[in-house]
Amino acid sequence: MKNTFYIGLVFLLFQCGTSRGVLQSERATSRTRLFVDELNKRYTLERNNTLIKYDENGKKLFEYSDNTLGSINVLDVSNPLQILVFHNDFQTIKIFDRTLTPTTRLDLNRLNLFEIKVVASANDNRIWIFDELNQELLKLDKNGMIQGRNNDLRLRLQSNAMPYRIIEFQNTVYLFDKLHGILIFNAFGEYVSQRDFSHGDNFTYWQGKLFFMTTEGLNVYDIQNGDVQMEALPAATLEGVDHHLIKKEVIYLKDKTIQVNSIQ
Repeated sequence: MKNTFYIGLVFLLFQCGTSRGVLQSERATSRTRLFVDELNKRYTLERNNTLIKYDENGKKLFEYSDNTLGSINVLDVSNPLQILVFHNDFQTIKIFDRTLTPTTRLDLNRLNLFEIKVVASANDNRIWIFDELNQELLKLDKNGMIQGRNNDLRLRLQSNAMPYRIIEFQNTVYLFDKLHGILIFNAFGEYVSQRDFSHGDNFTYWQGKLFFMTTEGLNVYDIQNGDVQMEALPAATLEGVDHHLIKKEVIYLKDKTIQVNSIQ
């Protein structure tokens, strides 16, 4: 059974920037993106910084737009009660509640935190950031106070880490770095281990799973153990983008719409 939800998404093409840590990847700034939270609510983020939330049936719930701080470089919807947005150009974090109402705004420069390019929600409603200048993973509360940090990563890696994505899942923090693969930390920000990861930043995320397409189908990567499974998809879905496999449904963007297909 196939349900198509027409949402009127306009895809705008332009030349992507080259800064690291942008919204999941450099390709993110060139078109509308799709995200899904743990409650199966869907979000689209357009190039003009319009963020829209929909329910699982495609009904538009809330909308927010702000062009005063430049592009949104990170959007994290992993915590439905704390939607996190980061504007790299202005080093500003904004937090929204479930209705996309802004509740918190942090200017990292005023906190003497510089060279921040990647941030993420923490499971305890705090915020993870990576300080490239000092090579530290930091946890902040909503007032900008540092609650936890690791030692300078250069002591372990013998080179600088330049992560493009942070994900916390079940009290473990994963830093995705093009040179070092996945750097793994505990809930206190202490370094634990490292894992090879060669799939780049061309993936979507939901509930501990990464999804990335190949010519054979949809790869589902378990963030906890590194296992990869292949899921064959209906041919009609292969032309879509931003695939998420949730239970027995694949959710993706195609032809300016959010589409949902049931699979066997």
